[in-house]
Amino acid sequence: MKRFLCVFLLFSILLTSCSSPGEEETATIKIPDCLEGVTFENHLTISISYWNIQKLVNASETDGIMAYIEDLFNITIEPMSVNWNDYKDTYQVLAATKSLPDVFSNLTISSNDSNDSASLGTLIQNGSLRSIPEDLHNYPAIEALLEQYDYLRYEGGNHYVLPRISFVEDILGSSDAAMLVRKDWMETLGISAPASLDEFIQMICAFANNDPDGNGIRDTIGYNVNSRSVLGKWVILGIAPECNINTWIQSDNGFIPAYLTDNFKKVVVAYRQMYEEGGLDPDFYTKKSTDAVDDFVRGSLGALEYKSSPSALLELERQWELHQDKPFDECVSVLNIFAAEDGNYYSNTSNPFWSETLFSSSVDDEKMERILYLFEFLLSDEGTALVKYGLEGEDYTYENNEYHCLLNVEEGSLIATLQEKYPSLLLFTSLASWGGDRSDFTPGEMTNLRYGETAVAMSQNALQWNEQYTIPIKRANDFLLIPKDQTDLFNAESIENDFIRVIIGTDDPLTMWNSILSNYYANGLSDYLAAQNAKYNQ
Repeated sequence: MKRFLCVFLLFSILLTSCSSPGEEETATIKIPDCLEGVTFENHLTISISYWNIQKLVNASETDGIMAYIEDLFNITIEPMSVNWNDYKDTYQVLAATKSLPDVFSNLTISSNDSNDSASLGTLIQNGSLRSIPEDLHNYPAIEALLEQYDYLRYEGGNHYVLPRISFVEDILGSSDAAMLVRKDWMETLGISAPASLDEFIQMICAFANNDPDGNGIRDTIGYNVNSRSVLGKWVILGIAPECNINTWIQSDNGFIPAYLTDNFKKVVVAYRQMYEEGGLDPDFYTKKSTDAVDDFVRGSLGALEYKSSPSALLELERQWELHQDKPFDECVSVLNIFAAEDGNYYSNTSNPFWSETLFSSSVDDEKMERILYLFEFLLSDEGTALVKYGLEGEDYTYENNEYHCLLNVEEGSLIATLQEKYPSLLLFTSLASWGGDRSDFTPGEMTNLRYGETAVAMSQNALQWNEQYTIPIKRANDFLLIPKDQTDLFNAESIENDFIRVIIGTDDPLTMWNSILSNYYANGLSDYLAAQNAKYNQ
């Protein structure tokens, strides 16, 4: 039945495209140049694993977009859903049992955790992965992508991952670290936007101690972060800009983690002060990643370290509307970063990609070719339009270089509407790329329908301010993204836990931090750093 529907759909499209002069034509889906004249004779089944696509797995019938893609490439896609909580363990079991899906999304070299990065080497060494072909002239978008990140070649000079691009411009990474603040609380307490670290601390302490909601009860919280793993990603920009806790910086002795520098000690002292004076949520280290967002939308948190992308702000606005009567944009704003000690304003830059696509060693050359053509299509303008706007002629039109929606949707609901109609978009929308380009930050018909006018406007304002006034931090991405050796002592989780112990400790913070660093060195940190730098130089 599914094959019959695919053939029927294709036949209908062909009939429409051959309409007589004067008849009303229905737009057809265009294919990129790379697929012109390409035929796929043998039908193949391709298994693909991705996060949280259970709705697609459970779908009782093939939706229109899945049918189009399967027909275009003469394939049947078998989707497999993994969840964020245990997908790494799931892949380990599948690798051990030689049952990995043909294509699977994973977090390896773009992770802050060296153990995630080391997992790529393990998968290669145990024969679980196949490499990407060297000759990619049939796939120009993929070829350009891998040429841009040629340092991702692993042992033997082969590429094993397709990076999933997050931001095509450094400045867009500023949206990956933002501070959402209750501007109505600031007005109530007579607080201006903080111009320094001291003023920021005064503001969050006032949120916690001065009854900004006016209910006569001390029940408000100053500042928290939506995930402990990125604690200070925004605040540190005004303290020691290069010292994001998860980054490495270049020193006279090669690349070292930022937490080893003298400048990071300023961060340690500042966070102890925030904690002791009550500005930092006293329970920040025991809360789940979703708790801070819940506190913010329920009206008990004044400053939330978060993101300012349109999709992130839309999600926050949606949750806000479930609990608050006053409009989101009347109460919330994106706070501009305060100046660092040198008087400059700095903005975040993130890894150009986050997470990767890997390929099982069971994939033969014919199937690999089909997979690469699929990814090439998804990276093309035509594929991007398909996953963002649906089927041309049915869900949108494209006229005079502009997209126009044909569906009856409210602002901020186009993505949900399309995913309801086409569950396969849960997979295809971000299978090849997160799609982080400037168009998402530009108000317009389709952007507003995707994210809502409020989220887009707030996001654009934050981006424009950062673009005009800030200096994007330079990150050593070529070093950050090469595979690291596994370690239990110096990985991201261990550093995070030690940092938290100092924040909530009672002894002198610098004495505690220096003791922790001394312990790292005593347990072989110097040798670990030398090995990572040698691997980089090689």
